[in-house]
Amino acid sequence: MNYVSRFEPWAHQRNALIKMGGREAFALLMAMRTGKTKTLLDNWGELEAQGECDDLLVIAPAGVYRTWEKAIRDHLAPELLARVNLFTWSAQQKGSKDTARLEAFLRDFTRPRILLVNVEALSTVQRARTICYNFLDQRQSMLAIDESTAIKNPTAKRTVYINRILKQASKYRRILSGLPTPKSPLDIYSQFDFLDPKILGFKSYHGFRARYAVTRQMQLPGRPRPFNVVVGYRDVDEIQERILPHSHRVLLEDCYDLPPKMYTIRDVPLTEEQTRIYSELKEFATSELENNQHVTASQVITQILRMHQVLCGHVGTEDGKFAEIPERRTDTLLDLLDEHDGKGIIWCSYDADIRKVSLALEKQQLENHYEKDDPRRRVDMDNLKHVARFWGGNRATRENEEYRFLNDPDCRYMVATAAAGGRGRTWTVADLVIYYSNTADLEHRSQSEERAQGVDKTTSVLYVDLVAPGTVDEKMLKTLRAKINMAATITGDQWREWII
Repeated sequence: MNYVSRFEPWAHQRNALIKMGGREAFALLMAMRTGKTKTLLDNWGELEAQGECDDLLVIAPAGVYRTWEKAIRDHLAPELLARVNLFTWSAQQKGSKDTARLEAFLRDFTRPRILLVNVEALSTVQRARTICYNFLDQRQSMLAIDESTAIKNPTAKRTVYINRILKQASKYRRILSGLPTPKSPLDIYSQFDFLDPKILGFKSYHGFRARYAVTRQMQLPGRPRPFNVVVGYRDVDEIQERILPHSHRVLLEDCYDLPPKMYTIRDVPLTEEQTRIYSELKEFATSELENNQHVTASQVITQILRMHQVLCGHVGTEDGKFAEIPERRTDTLLDLLDEHDGKGIIWCSYDADIRKVSLALEKQQLENHYEKDDPRRRVDMDNLKHVARFWGGNRATRENEEYRFLNDPDCRYMVATAAAGGRGRTWTVADLVIYYSNTADLEHRSQSEERAQGVDKTTSVLYVDLVAPGTVDEKMLKTLRAKINMAATITGDQWREWII
C-alpha cells in the first residue's frame, strides 16, 4: 500500500519522514513553504498503512486551518484520499444538517478520518473541546498542532486544555512551526511540553524559566513591591541540544529547488460587525454603524471601495469622517509574523492601515523584548524603533526610515503604500512580503513585488495575501491574476504563478 503523496518529496522531507517514523512525539520545525504539511500527511499515511494510526486531528489558527483541505486533496496518496473521511469544524455549524453530518462523522469507524479545528475555538467553545476529545479517544489517533506558537503561552486556556487533556487522548503528537521561538527561548516550553515533558526535562514552566532566563528586580513608582524582569538568557544551546533528536529543522535557504518567488493566501475571519456592515453595503449600499453614523455608497465603484474598507476595519462615513470597525486582520498579520524571524515588507492600501499596522507591530516587538510591567514597552509613535514607514504621511522622514530598515537589525518591518514606496526602492533585505490589503491596480502590485527582488538575491521571497474569503478581497486578487496572466502572455513572463 502506497502512503506517499503523488508528488515526490524533496530530500529534506524524506529525511524528516525517516527520522520521525513511528515515534510518538516529534517536531517539524520547517519554514513556511518547505513542505511541512506534506511531510506530516505522509507520516500519518505511513502509520495508517501499517495499522498503527486511524485518525488525524489538525489544530491550527483560524487563518490557516481551512488551507489543510486543499493540502489534503493535493498531498494524500490517491488510495488514501479515496478512503479518508474529512470534516472541518466551524462555529457556524449549528443547523440540524450540520449536526447530523458531524454525528455521522464521529460514528464512522470504517475508514481513516481527519478532523480540522481552529485553535481559537478551544479557548472558549466547550462543544469544540468535547468533539476534539471524543474524536481522539475513539481510536488510535495523531494530534498535530500547526503553527504551534499558538500554544506558546503556558497559561492560555487553549494551551492548558491541549496540554493537559487532549494530548492524553492521542497516541501520536506532532507540532509544525517555522519559528517556534518568536519572542524568546521560553516560547519553546509549552510546545515541547505538549510533545513530551521528558524532552526538555522540566515539570513546570517556572523551573524552565528559572534555568534559562536571566532576571533582575525592578521597582516602579506607585507599586508597593518590586518585580522580576527578564533581561537575558543563558545556556540556550542546551535547549537546542535537548530538542535536536526530537525535531527536524529546514530553512528556506536549504531548499534550492524552490522557485524564486512563492505565493500563498492567509484567510482572515470577519467579526460580526464587519459581516453585518459588509452585507448591508452589498445589498443596500448603505449601513448604520454602532455610533449612529451612516455609510452610504451612491455609485458602484464607491460601493466596492466602502466594502473593501470595511474588511480592513474602517470606513468613510457620510459626514466625511472615518469610523473604526472591529477586525481580525491585524491579529492575523501578527500571528503570521510570529512564524518569521527575518525582515518583512507590509503593503497597505490606506493611510489608516499604515498607522494601525505600524502601532501593532511596534507593540508586538516591544512585548517580545520586555516584560509586561517594564516601562520600556511604552509605544512612541513619533520614534518607532522596530518599524519603518514609507507613505505620503511621512515625506519628510521616510528616507531616514528606509535607511533604518536597510541597516538596523532591530528595524524589522517596512510598512508602506504601493503608491509611495512601490517604485525605485531596493528593499532586498526582506524575504517576506505581506499584502495587508490590495487594490486592483496591476502596476502597484507588480512594482511593489519587485522591491524585495535583486540580482544578488540568494533566498526565496514569500508573498502572502491577507484575504477575507467570499468578499471583494478575492475578487481583487482574481482581477490581478487575470491581468498578470495577460501580461505573461504578452511579455513571455511565464514565471508569474500565483496560488490563487
